[in-house]
Amino acid sequence: MGRVLAVFVSAVAYGALCFPPWAWSWLAWIVLVPLLLVLRGSGPLKAFIWTAGWGYLATISVIAWLLPTLTGHFEWSQPLSLGFIVGFGVVAAAPFYGLGGVLYGAAARRHGPLAGAVLFAACWVVGEFARTHLGFRTPWALLGDSQAEAIRIRQLADLGGVYLVTAMVAFVNACLAELILVCHRVLQRSQASPRLALPVAGAAVAVLLASNVYGELRRRQFAPTESAFKVALVQGNVPPQLRWRSSTASHVVRRYGSLTRNLLLEREEPDPDLILWPENAIQTPLDHPTYGAAIQRVAMRSPVLLGAPRNEVLEGSNRAYNSAVLVDASGTVGSYDKRRLLPFSETRPLGDWLSLGERGDLDAGSYSAGQSPGLFAVNGEMLGVLICMEGLYPDLSREAVLGGASLLINLSNDGWYRGLGGAEQHLRQVVFRAIENRRPLLRATTTGISAIVGPDGSIVASLPQDATGVLEHAVPETPVGLSPYTRAGDLFAWSCVAIAGFAARPRQKKSDSG
Repeated sequence: MGRVLAVFVSAVAYGALCFPPWAWSWLAWIVLVPLLLVLRGSGPLKAFIWTAGWGYLATISVIAWLLPTLTGHFEWSQPLSLGFIVGFGVVAAAPFYGLGGVLYGAAARRHGPLAGAVLFAACWVVGEFARTHLGFRTPWALLGDSQAEAIRIRQLADLGGVYLVTAMVAFVNACLAELILVCHRVLQRSQASPRLALPVAGAAVAVLLASNVYGELRRRQFAPTESAFKVALVQGNVPPQLRWRSSTASHVVRRYGSLTRNLLLEREEPDPDLILWPENAIQTPLDHPTYGAAIQRVAMRSPVLLGAPRNEVLEGSNRAYNSAVLVDASGTVGSYDKRRLLPFSETRPLGDWLSLGERGDLDAGSYSAGQSPGLFAVNGEMLGVLICMEGLYPDLSREAVLGGASLLINLSNDGWYRGLGGAEQHLRQVVFRAIENRRPLLRATTTGISAIVGPDGSIVASLPQDATGVLEHAVPETPVGLSPYTRAGDLFAWSCVAIAGFAARPRQKKSDSG
């Protein structure tokens, strides 16, 4: 019973307290210790059960905002909403945490305290890396994401991505657990010597010191300084139910158009180099004779990048895309189609049997995925566009920067969040894309939080949730060159896969000779 309670407290504390609205980043450095004490000495099967259960509890704790979202925004019944959350935790989270547990359980007993701590960090990264790329691909609330407000620790992401931050936090947790075990054995007068604690304690202190020193140096190097490129982020704060209905489409266009025109009227300073409207800013295609023309009139003075649907006929079938479209004085310049679609909302992985439901007559229901990265050249800057949850995937932002992007753009519709923490969690995870690639990031959302993020992950300026307004600001200066992460990609994560796989391999029995 004590083990069950330890795992329960650890998981719920992680999900409820390490991320917004509480965002106790310091807690992440010790919150895994109870789980580790339970895991130490467990075989692969027990380790899978403990870590899968931990992952399940942690996931449903961190997405507690999903219940009021399903019942409030999507108007599901409470039993159906609870069932969905339970099923989501079982399918999208538990197996991947369990994977890390299996690997750790298969090898931990063969290694000493320090090697065991390294192994645990590698196995935890393997679970998160797999969760990002397999199944429903839901990398929400990674361990490294808990350090989004730790101004020095988060700088490690430019070396190995957010996965390196995860590894450092997991390693320190494992060292603390090993210290507790050594101290317990000493107190029990077993064969353990207090000297066994010295390498583990020294390693934990060394990791913390090195991480903070590196982070401080990089933070100073990439502290945001203003460039000459000016942007305006328009946050219309339109009620979600109005965006999806043809009967209210004119109201939505007028809201964004009015905010933009008020920005441009009677200006003494130069017009912005770029105006951003969020994902799903309008839900009528830009070839609509009325709304398309209205948007082009707005774009006569400054180019507008906005979220809008795009339709095409391909191989005899009609396809709908959730797109970002660039419009300037000459008309539509180009578009980017979202590639990582949100399960159950933009896709139907289980068909019509289970979906979040159509939100209005303008909702296509199921969308097709795009195939190419979104790159747009605007007034001397190359924009790399990510739509909504695409900002959670390190590989997409890296691909954009390798394609020449000097500025990352995240257009998002966060108007469907209910409860506490959802919008804040989303923003805090996206800031790692700026740090990993050392590129400023602009985030325009429907209802907030819209923000300008510096290449060091700092929030330079923002508009709060449920506010209507325009955020006008100079973009932080773009550093020269590519970061180590941009150059090497997920090499660190793959190294963790190799370490965990090699350590967990079956031991070969020695054959008798003669």
